[in-house]
Amino acid sequence: MIIDEIKAQSKTKAITVLFDMDGTLTEYGIGEKPDIVANKPLFYYNKRPIKSTISIAKKLSQMKNVTVGILSNCYYREQREDKLRWLEKHLPFISKENIHIIVYSEETFEKEQKNYLKVNYIKTHLVNQKIYLIEDNHKIINATNEIIPNTAYHISTLLK
Repeated sequence: MIIDEIKAQSKTKAITVLFDMDGTLTEYGIGEKPDIVANKPLFYYNKRPIKSTISIAKKLSQMKNVTVGILSNCYYREQREDKLRWLEKHLPFISKENIHIIVYSEETFEKEQKNYLKVNYIKTHLVNQKIYLIEDNHKIINATNEIIPNTAYHISTLLK
């Protein structure tokens, strides 16, 4: 289980564990895409938290040499603000400087590059750190591990 690896590695070096939000810390349902693309007000703020994952994030944040953060994405700046407010409400133990939200409308990329945005963010903004990305999207997990092996893991690897 990946949590055992994080515990073991944190005994000798600093570790950063980044959680995705949608489908990892919050419920993500089928059929939500139209509301997301339409930039429905408070869409992200009203998402149901996944308490089991939040509990794991909190436990990790209390470990020595472990920093817990967020690496998420959204389409619009307003959605970023919704996510930040949601995080303040449900994960107040995560420091704002450890919250990274990629806003698609502010990025320049081709459709086929979308799954690589998180790994590119890690490579350019979070260098010289041992990162564990906890994610639910298999395409993002595969893209990340293609560039930085043994970095991205499916959320299920944290659950007992």
